[in-house]
Amino acid sequence: MQDPVSINENMLTPEPLALEGAIMELDYLIINGAAKIRIIVKCKDGTSKEIFDSTFKPYFYLIPNKDTQISILNETELYDNGRKISSTKIEATKKELFGKTVDVYKIYVQLPSDVPKLAAAMSKYGRRFEYDIPFARRYALDKNIIPFNLYLFKILKENNRLELKEFEEMHVPLEPQLNILFFDIETYNPLGVPRPEKDPVIMISYSIKSRKKNESRVITSKKIELPFVDYVTDERAMFEHFVDIIKENDIDIITGYNSANFDIRYMLERAQALKINFNLARGSGDTRIERHGLVDKVKIGGRVHVDMYLVVKFISVVGAAENLLKLNSYTLKNVYEAIAGSEKVTVEKLDIFKLWDGNESELKLLAKYNLADSHALETVYNKFIPIMIELSRTTGNVLSDTAVSTTGQLVEYMLMRYALMFNEIVPNKPKDEEIRARMLNPIEGAYVKTPDPGVYEKLAIFDFRGLYPSIIIAHNIDPSSICEDCTDYHLSPINTKFSKTKKVVTPIILKQLIEQRSTVKKEYKKNPENIFLGSRSQALKIVSNSFFGYLGYPRSRWYSRECAGSVTAYGRQYIKDTIIKADNYGFKVIYSDTDSIVILLNDKSEEDALQFMKEFNKNLPEGMELELEDFYVRGLFVGKKTATGSAGAKKKYAMITKNNKIKIRGFELVRRDWSKIARDTQRRVLETILKEGSPQRAAQIVKDTIMLLKEGAVPLDQLTINTQLRKKIDDYDSKSPELGAAKKAVDMGLKKKSDMESAVISYVIGKSGNTISDKAVLLEFAKDYDVDYYVNHQVMPAVMRILKELNFEEDELKLSGTQKKL
Repeated sequence: MQDPVSINENMLTPEPLALEGAIMELDYLIINGAAKIRIIVKCKDGTSKEIFDSTFKPYFYLIPNKDTQISILNETELYDNGRKISSTKIEATKKELFGKTVDVYKIYVQLPSDVPKLAAAMSKYGRRFEYDIPFARRYALDKNIIPFNLYLFKILKENNRLELKEFEEMHVPLEPQLNILFFDIETYNPLGVPRPEKDPVIMISYSIKSRKKNESRVITSKKIELPFVDYVTDERAMFEHFVDIIKENDIDIITGYNSANFDIRYMLERAQALKINFNLARGSGDTRIERHGLVDKVKIGGRVHVDMYLVVKFISVVGAAENLLKLNSYTLKNVYEAIAGSEKVTVEKLDIFKLWDGNESELKLLAKYNLADSHALETVYNKFIPIMIELSRTTGNVLSDTAVSTTGQLVEYMLMRYALMFNEIVPNKPKDEEIRARMLNPIEGAYVKTPDPGVYEKLAIFDFRGLYPSIIIAHNIDPSSICEDCTDYHLSPINTKFSKTKKVVTPIILKQLIEQRSTVKKEYKKNPENIFLGSRSQALKIVSNSFFGYLGYPRSRWYSRECAGSVTAYGRQYIKDTIIKADNYGFKVIYSDTDSIVILLNDKSEEDALQFMKEFNKNLPEGMELELEDFYVRGLFVGKKTATGSAGAKKKYAMITKNNKIKIRGFELVRRDWSKIARDTQRRVLETILKEGSPQRAAQIVKDTIMLLKEGAVPLDQLTINTQLRKKIDDYDSKSPELGAAKKAVDMGLKKKSDMESAVISYVIGKSGNTISDKAVLLEFAKDYDVDYYVNHQVMPAVMRILKELNFEEDELKLSGTQKKL
């Protein structure tokens, strides 16, 4: 946390003030030895305010042992660097823990950092709970704060500080006028990967969207005759100017692309090398990198940071953007072009240092590229940030945390909020040994009917609308509803009893989410241009679909093998029943997985399929429904190798609708070790099969590609493979192509060893040498290529996972392209 801030305490003025606005961010400061919550509020008039709450105190819970007296807890103390840590107040109360009422002590301390320390000291007197919840998050939970909703704040003014008296949620969403800065940096990179201790930041582009100003600029230390370029004297001045821009425009949200791992991290490390203070904070606080679960988060005091790279990956994983599904590389260029439908100004990353050292026209190209990144980032932000804002509203997480969270973390936070409403103790995180035990005893998953590989026509996909959430609601599944001696219960297929009458958190949350989504979808249908209604519907769907996974996640606080196992058992029961009834109706179910089935219409019509769905739904529990996803003209299902031969693969298929909309699942169209010619050939083969239904035409594409390779007609840049060396050249035990290419260039005196270490190696497999590593040559020195390698180790592996299902054999394609059988 921040270092203690010295602020003079003065008498509060008696005049109450009222402010209306949305809560953007929460943190805390230590002022005169006490913790004060800082609330960043974006007011309705567009201004931003810092409001402090001095009344909230840190605490944790202890369920005491039978012989533990409150007196011993009052006497417990420890010393940390000479400072005494002890309780400031202890309250006896009752709470619920997994459905049982328990006596607990609520133990208050002076500072947030005292909580885990005193809790550890008291562990011998009972079981500790809620000692690992960060203080600002503790405040948000206890106050049930909903970001981006309108609040009325009543405050007292103390010189330059606003002290909170009370606040009230108005239960109205607020779309505040935010001041947003989009930025991107370019660094000098003679080795491919820049080194912050040596390589300078050479350009910083930014685009500002605020209530007072909209502008886009590039800051650099070379004079470039472009109207959007600001010249400063040196790198230090670039950093200072960038900070000034943020402060002058009172920026609320700073957003970059992979900025936690690169841009801001690099600037912090570079500032350290330059011995300058680089701080983007508003008011008190600092700029630093924190760990948040499995990812890094940028914490900027008084402002919100959003790394859009993490947001894009999240959106893609949860399937909330169809135009991202076809991407296997989430570069800013790829994402921008997928959503904008136009190309972005681009340069090769490895050429950036050359452009910087180049002539005026090359410098202009680099500046345009740098600014284009900020503009592309703005487009990506505008597309996806509404979903993140609605996820913040749905779960109660502030945006800076939502933007770095997994679905499990969002669910956990929501469960914490509702646990407090139900007077339940938040369970502790599992210890390592518990996690290992859970992982060694996995829950039986969904039922999967694998397909016979091949190409099919006239298909339909049906899936259950929120199968697992509806099962949880219908059968009241929650760790607190599990019972042994209850008389009114649901008995799951794995013989776990769930009380029908006990009100428990998980089904209640899910029912609210589903009902809210139903209402929002109706409103959105009436007003399809409202991006926030569409995003809210997506957010509600994302969260509701994530509860089951959290119940079965080994690291979950609310992990329950009985709950998760019962949900999947019910799911298997429902999907098998669907398959039987669809077959009886005259369809052929060729594939099913978890909550969906793929049927062949055979001689039946689309109207027949819709009638089957209608009749089937009549017998489902309330809230459960089978829906039509779409009808498809053609579909390709592939297989996988097994111990006894081969079989149909799950989650690996591609299908196309009458409107030429392609649905792809499970195909890795891009791999890091694939050349462009291999990627492009695979993509063309897949699209040809789906659109034209012609295996012969797809095979011809492969034959043509092989012919071009054999004729030496493929440009070397189509054959290039890019791999980064992660260690020093001499530290590798085994030889690889990238290492072989680098060592060859060093041994021949073409490159320095220091130029190659930690660099991105772009190489081609040439003709000369005994092994692949011997044949690897840096692209800039390559003169030829090994036809056999690119045919047998690039193109053929890329296409055979598709064409083998059409009974093409590799040798036949390479020699004559004939088809063995169909």
